[in-house]
Amino acid sequence: MSRICTVCASAQREEINTALISTESIRAIANRFSLTASALQRHKAKHLPASLVKAAAVAEVVEAGNLLDRLKALNRETAAILQEARAAGSKDNELALKAIARVEKQLELEGRLLGELKEGSTVNVVVTPEWQNLRARIMAALEPFPPARLAVAAALRNDAPAERIE
Repeated sequence: MSRICTVCASAQREEINTALISTESIRAIANRFSLTASALQRHKAKHLPASLVKAAAVAEVVEAGNLLDRLKALNRETAAILQEARAAGSKDNELALKAIARVEKQLELEGRLLGELKEGSTVNVVVTPEWQNLRARIMAALEPFPPARLAVAAALRNDAPAERIE
């Protein structure tokens, strides 16, 4: 026989549901409503109304939109300060440089928010000494087989599709 969900049975169920879709931690919600964290996790996974979850997702998208709008407004303000500093001529180069640095940070944040900038780094293995050595060894091994050597060279250059050698 299955147990009754303690959250569903609670008189404070609506408040608990709202807390579960917020950024508040499960532990904090458990302490506030005198429930166990595991009961809250089970309820969140199995009983949280789909409409409430969907509403939270929509609110998150709207908030992200608001954040982007706020960032753009801040960027316009910073650009205005930069224009004022430029208009002041050589008297206020420090202010101009600070405004430029701020605009750079804002553009980076905007790029990350819009997904135009990717986090992490890109490694170009083609320029590594290991790849250069391997490529030379492959070409040397193919020296006695000119058609194969040409096909491999073309494939490595990525200029032409590798042809099938029979």
